[in-house]
Amino acid sequence: MLRMPEFKYHHPVTAEDAVAAWHDAESAMYIAGGTDLLPNLKHRLFEPTDLVGLSGLPKPQIQESDEAYLVDGGVTLHALASHQGIQRELFPVAQAAGLVAGPQIRRMGTIGGNILLDTRCLFYNQTEFWRDALGYCLKKEGTWCHVVGGPKTCVAAQSSDTVPVLLALDASIELVGPAGTRELALRDLYQFNGMDHLAIQPGELLTRVRIPKQPEGFSGTYLKLRTRDSIDFPQLGLAVTATFSGKDLSSLEIVVGAVNPRPKGVRGLDAYLGRPLDAESIESISAAVVKQTRPSEAIQGDVQWRRAMAGIYTTRALKNILP
Repeated sequence: MLRMPEFKYHHPVTAEDAVAAWHDAESAMYIAGGTDLLPNLKHRLFEPTDLVGLSGLPKPQIQESDEAYLVDGGVTLHALASHQGIQRELFPVAQAAGLVAGPQIRRMGTIGGNILLDTRCLFYNQTEFWRDALGYCLKKEGTWCHVVGGPKTCVAAQSSDTVPVLLALDASIELVGPAGTRELALRDLYQFNGMDHLAIQPGELLTRVRIPKQPEGFSGTYLKLRTRDSIDFPQLGLAVTATFSGKDLSSLEIVVGAVNPRPKGVRGLDAYLGRPLDAESIESISAAVVKQTRPSEAIQGDVQWRRAMAGIYTTRALKNILP
């Protein structure tokens, strides 16, 4: 039986109180839904002295301003996936949220937690007994990455479903820390380092996600590859967003997730703007995605198969968004 380690629990009612409680503790972590954190605690991947609960903060909401949609960090994935009157800009985000794990997890897990999800690896996300038998790994207690076969690089994968879509939409996050509130573009959040993949200050609390409104002609989708459609993390996540002027492409963004510590934005897509998204363009874009996708062996699935599926999923996604 995997038992929970001992810790002190805090129940603040404001973001500022939560940040203060985090900094007053010897070693603390925030907990909202806890769907990823609690199993990791049982596996002794984290051993905080204190947990700062976020359930006492004001009720999370999804709001709209003139320029953006504002999603509080505590909004559950279920609430986002089933949001009534979902606008076209939020559709691919809701689509991705609806594909996270299973319904029980989505009713507990939050958008904030999904954005800050810890990186995953076959050699890391195991019980302490299993990891001890292996000799541990570079990400936790060891000195060797069993994926790359070396002591210097951790390639544990960022495996969030909502992140590729939010990156494609140029979303940003609001962070509260001891120095106050700041906004950080999501494209500046992730680093290519499986052990330290988030560019935020210790103790900063994600309080809101800002999703810019898109122009007329916008379309987007998210596709997910996984072994079991009922619950598994992605072996590949693919977000595609585009804007059309008639039949011609005005903008195109493709982000590939679950392959590296940092989601991969596909380069060179401007060459396809100003012309129709026809069969030839779709084939060429899909080939470019395959060429730029280099999955690691950190998560389940043959890397060459996952790389090939990136092209197949790109073809499907591009066909799905045609006007």
